[in-house]
Amino acid sequence: MGGMAWKAYSAKKGLSTNDSGKIQRIMSLSGLNVKDGKDTLTTQLIKKKQYDWGWEYKYRIPLGRSFNDYEARQKILEDGLNNRRKRITFADLRQLNFDGDILLQLQELWKAKLTEQKEIELSYDGLLIVRVYDKPLAKEVAFISGEGWKVPVGLTRALNEFKYHDFEKIPHLVLGGATRYGKSNFINGLINSLIQSQPEYANFFLIDLKGGVELCDYENIKQTLSIAYEPDEALHSLQQAYDKMRDIQQLLKRLGKKNVQQAGIKERYFVIIDEVGELNASEAVTREEKLLKQECQTIMSQIARLGAGLGFRLVVATQYPVGDVIPRQVKQNADAKLCFRVQSAVASRVVLDAEGAETLPMIKGRAIYQTADKRDILQTPLITSDIIHDTIQPHIAEKGERVEETAIESRRTDTVTFEEV
Repeated sequence: MGGMAWKAYSAKKGLSTNDSGKIQRIMSLSGLNVKDGKDTLTTQLIKKKQYDWGWEYKYRIPLGRSFNDYEARQKILEDGLNNRRKRITFADLRQLNFDGDILLQLQELWKAKLTEQKEIELSYDGLLIVRVYDKPLAKEVAFISGEGWKVPVGLTRALNEFKYHDFEKIPHLVLGGATRYGKSNFINGLINSLIQSQPEYANFFLIDLKGGVELCDYENIKQTLSIAYEPDEALHSLQQAYDKMRDIQQLLKRLGKKNVQQAGIKERYFVIIDEVGELNASEAVTREEKLLKQECQTIMSQIARLGAGLGFRLVVATQYPVGDVIPRQVKQNADAKLCFRVQSAVASRVVLDAEGAETLPMIKGRAIYQTADKRDILQTPLITSDIIHDTIQPHIAEKGERVEETAIESRRTDTVTFEEV
C-alpha cells in the first residue's frame, strides 16, 4: 500500500523518471488515436525497461496507423518530453562535494538541469520501440581505427554503438552535405583507418578538387598511386585507375576467376573524389572543359558499374548535392550514403532519396548513414592533424620509389602464370 501511494504521489508531482504515461498522452494529443465507431483505439504500452542510458518502451500501435505516422511526429514527442520542470533530486545532491563551494556547485547543477535535453529514437519490429535517452548524442567523438576493410562511420544513437562501413560488402560510398559539416574530415578518417589496418594492400587514387588543401598530406605515401588537384589532372588519375581496373579484369579472365576474392588478390584500390561537383559538365565554360568533365563522369560511372568485383572502391563527396552533380550510375551503384546537414529537403533527397538531412542539428560531424535496409543518425569521429601525421609518417616513400613499385606491379600483371590442372 505504501509503495502504491508513493508511486501515485511521484507521478502527481512529476518525480518519476518513467515517461511512458507522458508519451502516450502526447501520442493521443497529436492525433495518433484511431476512431472505430464508438471506440477509440490507442497506442498500448506492452513493455518498458530501464537501462544505463535511459528507458526503452514498446507499444502496440492501433490498426490504421503505420510506423511512418509515428516517425512524422518524432519531433513533437521529443519536445513534449523536454517540456517539463527541472527538479533537483536527492540523487543530484548526493554528488555534491560538501567540502567545497556549495553555492557554486548548486548554481552549476541548476544550470545543467535547465540545459539538459532528452533525445528519443524510434524503431519498429512488430511493436513500436521508443528509446528515451537521458543525455543527447555526443557532439564530438574521438577517432578510432577500423579493422580489415571496415572503416569507422560514427557513434550511433542506437544504444550508443559504433557503426562501421564494410567496403567488402558495400564497395561504393556517396557523401553529401553543406560545407564545413564534416565530409573532408570523414574522408581523412577513412584514409587513415585503411592505412592503419591494411597498409600493404590499400591503394589510393586521390582527387582533391579543393585545390589540394584536404588530401595533400597523402601525396608522398606509398599507398598513393596518383593524386590530382585540378580537373585535367583528375581525368589523368581516373584514366590510370580505369587502366589498372582493366588489367585486373584481364588477369581474372586468364585465371578463370569471377572476382578478386576468388582469385585471392588482396589489393584493393580506392578512388576518392573530394568535391565531385567540380566535375559537373553543365557548369563548364568552354567546349573543351565540358568534354573533359564529361569524360571524367564517364570513367566514374564505369568504375562504379564494373569495379566492385575487381577490387575497386569509389568514394565521392559533394557539398552541393543536386541531380546533375553525382553521376546517375555512381549513385545507383552506391548502396551506402552518408549525408551531413544540407539546406533543403531537395538536397537531402538527391543524396539519400529521402528527406531528413535538412532537419539534422547544426552540429559538425552529425550525419545520416543509410544502407539498403537501415538508416542511422550518428556522430562521425573527429581526426586531428597529429593523428594523420603519426599514421602516414612510416609510409612516406622516397622520391621515385612509388613509380618503381608501380612499374613492377605492371610487369607482374603481364607475367605468364603456369598452373597445374
